[in-house]
Amino acid sequence: MKEDVRVYKTKKNIADAFIHLLGEKDFICITVKEICAFSLTSKSTFYSHYIDKYDLLEKLVRQHADSFKTGAMMRFQSIKQGNVNGVFEKILDQITEDKAVISALLDVHISSADFQVELESILYQTCLSFLEKESASQETSLDYLARMYAANSMVMIRWTLKNGKDKQAVNLVHQIQEFIFQDLLMIKS
Repeated sequence: MKEDVRVYKTKKNIADAFIHLLGEKDFICITVKEICAFSLTSKSTFYSHYIDKYDLLEKLVRQHADSFKTGAMMRFQSIKQGNVNGVFEKILDQITEDKAVISALLDVHISSADFQVELESILYQTCLSFLEKESASQETSLDYLARMYAANSMVMIRWTLKNGKDKQAVNLVHQIQEFIFQDLLMIKS
C-alpha cells in the first residue's frame, strides 16, 4: 500500500530539517524539539513516525544505504557487460545530487546507524560476492582485493562530495579498479 501524500510530505520535511541541522551541528547536540521547530511539525506528529532522533537517523541511513546497494549491485552486473565506468559515474552523479544528505549522514558515527560503515560494508560485500562467483584465479586474496576496491571507492566518494565530480579523478579510479579486476577475472559468457 502506498504511503499517503501528507505522511510522505511530513516525513520529508522532518528528514530535510534533520539534514539541515546536521549541517550546522553535531548529531548529539540536535534535539527533537529543534527538528520539529525547523520542520514546522508538532512533537506528537514526529513521535507518530519516529521513536526518537536515533530512529530517524537509522531510517535515513537504511533508506540511503539500500539505494546505494542497488547501485553497487548494478555496477557489478555491468562488469559482465563491459559497462563498469558508466554505472560508477551514475553512482557518483547520484551522490552529488544528494550531496547534502550523503555528506551529513557520512559525518554521523553512531553504532546503530553509521552510514560510512554501511557503505564500506556494501562495497566490500558486493565486490567480494562478485569476485567469489566470477574469479578465474585464486592467486590474489579476494578479501584483500574487495577491501582495496571498497577503500578506493570510499575515497572517491568522499573526494567527490568535497570537490565535485572531476573527470581526471574518475579516470584514475577506473584505472585503479581495472587493475584490481584485470588478471583476476575471466568473465563468463
